[in-house]
Amino acid sequence: MEKHTAKRRLIASHGAVLLLALVFILMLAMVAATVMQTAILQLHMAGNDQFLEEALHKAHAIATELSLDADNFSLEGGVGSTNCPLAAQAPGCDRSQLQAPTSAAAPAGTLIDYRVTRQDPLLARGFPLRESQDTVSSSTSFDAAIFEIDVHIDGGAKRLGSAHIVQGIAVRVAASR
Repeated sequence: MEKHTAKRRLIASHGAVLLLALVFILMLAMVAATVMQTAILQLHMAGNDQFLEEALHKAHAIATELSLDADNFSLEGGVGSTNCPLAAQAPGCDRSQLQAPTSAAAPAGTLIDYRVTRQDPLLARGFPLRESQDTVSSSTSFDAAIFEIDVHIDGGAKRLGSAHIVQGIAVRVAASR
């Protein structure tokens, strides 16, 4: 009888060890699932940061490319005069003469809007304009027209990054005496 009771205790202890092992495995599986979920969330956040950086770099590239073409800054319009891309039917555009910059190529689903707007004052007299070495003169200030290049990139439809930058530009004009 004693032998039979000892055998029962041994079987019961094996069952308890098995149950305890299953509980530990379940706890480890829950920890592993939480770690995986956190890693996936961090991967998505890193991807979002990458898309945002790409959109910001693209917006800066478009603004820089627009600023290099003197034809984009018409002195004929008044304050608030806006120059938009060719064939643009956007509201608030007085002219549609901006050539599409090569950096403005966008993936499908990404909207890019850029424009150049004349700012107040119409003519800034005595503007402290720093010139490049090849065109430097002895004068310390010039007359200038002030413009803003406004670039907006929206990739929200495809879950890509969005960016909006505004860059100021001073264009040297002939001094009026």
